[in-house]
Amino acid sequence: MLKTNSVCRHLLKSKLIAFPGGRQLPFKRFNSSSDGPKEVFTRINDPKDPKRQNFFQYTWGSWLVDDKIEKAKRQTKFSIEGLTKLIQSLGNETKSVEKNGNGEASITPPKKLDDGSVIMPHNSKAVSDSADSLLIKSIASIHEGKHHRIYKVSLSSGKDLVLRIPYKLESDYAISQKIKSECATIDFLDLKLGLKVPKVIAYGPNSQNLVESPFILMEFISGDLLMKKWDPLTPDVEGSNDKLLSVIEPIAAFQEKVLSFTFNKFGSLYFSSDVSALEQDNIPYDGEESAVLQNRWKIGPTISRSFAKNKNKLSTKQISQYNKVIESDKPLEVMSSVAEVELENLKNRLALAQADAGGKVEDITILNKMITTFEHLKVIAPKLINPDSKAIPNVGEIFKPRLYLPDLDPLNVIIAKERNDEFFFLDFEYSSIQPFILTSYPGFVAYQGVKIYNLEEEVPGFNELEEREKQQYRFVYYKTRNERLWELELNKRRHDLIAIASPYIKALKNPYIQALNFKNDKDYLYIEEAIIQLQPYWETFVLNELCNDDNKEFPIEYSSEYLDEHQADLEAYQMELASQPFAATGGWVPQDMFSSLKEQGLLVADSNGNYKIQFEEQKDNEKDTN
Repeated sequence: MLKTNSVCRHLLKSKLIAFPGGRQLPFKRFNSSSDGPKEVFTRINDPKDPKRQNFFQYTWGSWLVDDKIEKAKRQTKFSIEGLTKLIQSLGNETKSVEKNGNGEASITPPKKLDDGSVIMPHNSKAVSDSADSLLIKSIASIHEGKHHRIYKVSLSSGKDLVLRIPYKLESDYAISQKIKSECATIDFLDLKLGLKVPKVIAYGPNSQNLVESPFILMEFISGDLLMKKWDPLTPDVEGSNDKLLSVIEPIAAFQEKVLSFTFNKFGSLYFSSDVSALEQDNIPYDGEESAVLQNRWKIGPTISRSFAKNKNKLSTKQISQYNKVIESDKPLEVMSSVAEVELENLKNRLALAQADAGGKVEDITILNKMITTFEHLKVIAPKLINPDSKAIPNVGEIFKPRLYLPDLDPLNVIIAKERNDEFFFLDFEYSSIQPFILTSYPGFVAYQGVKIYNLEEEVPGFNELEEREKQQYRFVYYKTRNERLWELELNKRRHDLIAIASPYIKALKNPYIQALNFKNDKDYLYIEEAIIQLQPYWETFVLNELCNDDNKEFPIEYSSEYLDEHQADLEAYQMELASQPFAATGGWVPQDMFSSLKEQGLLVADSNGNYKIQFEEQKDNEKDTN
């Protein structure tokens, strides 16, 4: 239970205040979860169409710093003429697809075309119901996500497809592996587990194809996003839990089916044709009786974000030495490998910075602090949780290799009106086979902050607080409540796996979870903090056999000076995040909000073309100073 005091109140305020002094921007809050960019069209047969270039440009938002560079990374130029030829070849392939006794397309292995694209012949029905020639009627840009852009391709057959083009945010190798694995994962969810996912029509893991870009072409599912029903801050009134559960339950049901299946090793799924000769022996599971599914998939290196995000300075060889398929009896290596690859990355960055060859200005002091933190993580990772602990219920089950889908979210669920309102699930980037105990809850319900289960009992004098402060505590309460509803649903469906909801398990794996969420350099402070918080309880964890360690002494020795400096750095970072608008989004601002701020004079550009928020009193102070 939360015992609220002045320290807790300070922490709550530092995380919730968006602007200096609690100021609110004077316009309606942008809601990117339900609103999207308007469709952008271009004439297919006119390469000189003046709208064509805009068709590829990123327009969803702007960055306060390095806006041109960030938008250039998200340009999704591809060959419309090449896509047209690919669609025509799909039509020809459709004519030759063999049918089974029910008149449906027979399941066959993926087929590689001469241009380098890979097609899925058994999904031909999603392209056309007839043998007529295929033509593209229109292409519309309909969504710009965090990692890729979505185009809707309407065909002469009356069918619609989705063309997904990834942003150039990672290395070519990482993007290639990600596409191969995601397509195989969708195929597995469809054919083996019978789940509602869009059919993959074709994919190109690199730019060596007619489309001239990495891509995934899949079935278009029409309907409304489940996100439209999600109101995470809905007050506790009659029916509020039912409203929340109407979103939580279908996602939990999908996860239940995914969790019902266990694998032979840790890594990620690929088609057999997409892994090396050395990985052909990595059969994902035993006992497959269907002849058409035998040898269809293999387990290869994981495509977890930790091995791709911000790793552009590492070679494929450097990453591969840490990113290996891991045996099922060595689950703790999953955590160690994340610490090791990040250490390699940071040491490489430090060497480049010291040689003044990194291409950008680096803070060497922070780099060294990050290296120290990940060295600590490397030391403690193999000791964090005991895979043979008798104190953890069903410990064998929660350490088994299971498919982890990190983007389970109402934003990625469509209620298909034309298909009896069935729930279709999208977006399986970064899916991997992990020990379930080391996975985190879906982002829309996950909450790692201070918990409040009852406002009036746990917050002294709650009813006497100012309304603004009440809202802050209500926010924490609602986040706690939503996570608790997810845990109750998991307990109902998979009681044998509910040990992951234990506060002790959450605390022990928190350093690893924080490492998975490592986005900005100063986020290393959260990893270090998660390690430090284990120190007072380590002996108790060891005595109860929760840790994989016989030594009661904490495995990392901290000096009082180190702890004091860490605490000061952490508090400064929290205040920095609290005082800087859009710090949580890395300086990204939704485009309508960006335009509105500029019109109101609240966004001020400097000589380098970067922007900062400046309130009226700040402008007045600068005038007085001058």
